[in-house]
Amino acid sequence: MDTKVIIVLALLFSSCHLFESVDETQNVAVYFNESNVSVYEGGLASLSLRIEPPDRLPYYTVDYKILNEEVAVIFRADRRGVVFSGRKEGATVITATIGNAEAKAVINVFKQ
Repeated sequence: MDTKVIIVLALLFSSCHLFESVDETQNVAVYFNESNVSVYEGGLASLSLRIEPPDRLPYYTVDYKILNEEVAVIFRADRRGVVFSGRKEGATVITATIGNAEAKAVINVFKQ
């Protein structure tokens, strides 16, 4: 291959964004529909999650974490929200995280 062709190809590739990765989580905000939710021991409750901007929803991965899993445990979760079960009387915090953005809510579990 001619040296000039190699130089031209190198310049073309260096100006392209083929090797860059874009952080899809920049400028994202997440919100739970409630800041405080109650559930009985053995019962199920849910929190909806709103992600802004919504047009990028299919590209986000949401990580959920309950601070004290002796009090409540995640039953099912996706990009739209989380369903959890009350295990033991008490209070804990649930967090939804996308990149650096996070939403928090308090879960109160009561005896029946």
